[in-house]
Amino acid sequence: MANASEQRFIDPYQQLAQPLSFGDRLQHLYRVLREQYSGIDRLSLALYQPDSDQLSTFTCAGDDASPLTGYSVLLDAVPSLKVLADNPLVRVVGDMREFRSDELSTHTAALLGQGYRSSLTMPLTVEGHFLGMLFLNARTIDYFSAPMAAYCTLWGHLVGQTLAQEQETLRRLHALARWALDVSGVRCIESDDHMQRMAAYTRLIARQLQSSQPLSDSWIEYLTLFAPLHDIGKISVPDRILHKPGSLTAEEFDEMKRHVSGGKTLLEKAIRRFDLGRIEHIDMLMNIIQYHHEKLDGSGYLGLNGTHEIPLEARIVAVADILDALLNARCYKQAWEEDAVWQELKRLSGRQLDPDCVAAVLDNKAAIQDIQQRWPAR
Repeated sequence: MANASEQRFIDPYQQLAQPLSFGDRLQHLYRVLREQYSGIDRLSLALYQPDSDQLSTFTCAGDDASPLTGYSVLLDAVPSLKVLADNPLVRVVGDMREFRSDELSTHTAALLGQGYRSSLTMPLTVEGHFLGMLFLNARTIDYFSAPMAAYCTLWGHLVGQTLAQEQETLRRLHALARWALDVSGVRCIESDDHMQRMAAYTRLIARQLQSSQPLSDSWIEYLTLFAPLHDIGKISVPDRILHKPGSLTAEEFDEMKRHVSGGKTLLEKAIRRFDLGRIEHIDMLMNIIQYHHEKLDGSGYLGLNGTHEIPLEARIVAVADILDALLNARCYKQAWEEDAVWQELKRLSGRQLDPDCVAAVLDNKAAIQDIQQRWPAR
């Protein structure tokens, strides 16, 4: 029996001890915050990419659709955010309309357009590593009092730790894949440069598709992280086939095609043995591994055809993979001239490759060239 002075209450954070995905954890944290401060109408996360100094929209929670998707900016180009990241400092703005005296950024203009008036901005830094920015917004002027800001900062550290945990799990997945490729000798084919280009091409294509398809920023971020792992199943392919300088025989090609089923089996084992099932969008990675060799006309490895059977993520990675294979030398071929690559993609568009994905490449040739120069084949 409880004492008269004893009180009991439900722990609002107890769900965080359950096997939730990152997205579910973030949504739960936001609900807990809203129970404390119902006037906080929007939560947004922007991820920092140190290799490019880009701060990019990642995920958003709130009652309204996000006013910003597919938005990236150089951190150095936003001094007000850079000073927060470098120190780090938390910033509270009582009335965002004060920025009207300056030239409005795309970010601020979009928020004002949806009626947001006050904001709290917090850099997410874990063990000295800057991960990104947390933004909280309210439609009430001067909403964030000093005590509220202190509470939100403590709460923000939970968000930062949750984000760091997800990124560490993804790093373990990549490390596992790289180790498997190393011990199997496949890394000499699936080089670091190839993987970097695959990620960059994939991000570029997906960002272009955002204007016509409802792709979230977080979906694109995970797609970018997963794309370099598309050929992990090649560890099951014999060296005599992987390193053959000429064309494969029909029998050898049949063996090569088995790398998609081998990759599926490897990922399933990794999910079970290394507790990777909670990774957000892990089904996307499975689709990429299995279906990135499928063609719209049904001539792919497994015979799937059309956009109704081949997942979008696989169609995007297929174009990125073929683009990289054509532009760079392989053990069985020389690199193609750029004009020939563009013509080949046009020929395959709508027949074997998703025409929207091909158009995203052909409409951004300068960006493709920049990626090639940044991570040249060696």
